Amino acid sequence: MMPLLTVILPANAGIFFAQIMHITAFEVFDTKPYLDSYLRLEPADPVNANFEAVGLESIYFPQNLGTLLLAFVFYLVMVILSKLLLLCSEDEVKVNLYSPCPSFNECGKILHRNLFWGSLINLVTEAYSMMTLSCMINLKYLRWDSFSLIFMSSLSILVTLVLLAYPAFFAWELTKDFDSLETWHMRKKYGKWYEDLDLRNGKMVLLQPIWLLVRRFIMSVMVVFLSKTVILQIALMTLTIIVQVVILGRI
Repeated sequence: MMPLLTVILPANAGIFFAQIMHITAFEVFDTKPYLDSYLRLEPADPVNANFEAVGLESIYFPQNLGTLLLAFVFYLVMVILSKLLLLCSEDEVKVNLYSPCPSFNECGKILHRNLFWGSLINLVTEAYSMMTLSCMINLKYLRWDSFSLIFMSSLSILVTLVLLAYPAFFAWELTKDFDSLETWHMRKKYGKWYEDLDLRNGKMVLLQPIWLLVRRFIMSVMVVFLSKTVILQIALMTLTIIVQVVILGRI
């Protein structure tokens, strides 16, 4: 978030941060031309020069998300595939001993175990900053002039609500079942959220990963909607750091 503050960014620093952003977004190849072609979007200026320098050249949610969008599409395809494989069980389909259906069912169970919820938690947590940034940019320039723009605006609002609910659900689910978090079943299901935490220190340790997500959301709102007030940006960023230090000290 630092290079997106409203300060003068040298050209070499812009190039460096652009490469960092590509790594953060898992940018394997440029998806913008394909999305522009299919969605027929009109060209639009970026939020400011700093956003353009680090690679956030569009105001539209999917374009800024880049290859991460394909990751979520791939995840959805895998979920559908796992459900289809599970339909090929011996209980649901009358098969003989030589049918491949039982093996299909086993593959479906393996996929289902790995997709819910470890893979999704990993994907959303790692992509949280990029997703919130992309959503905030789109929300700042909401437009409803065409079907494509309606789709973009609706998608960005929906994803923003999901991103807001994500840390809240995280906090509720883990505090509710805190006493059983060390069991194999809970670690398999939700372990990606707390695998580096020492749960012997009590529920307070859960504040650390939850605040990291909340802080990313606040920072995204700050750099997009307060782009003309650098003093307020720096003050708010300092406040989030102080809260982080207090949480670490309390833990």
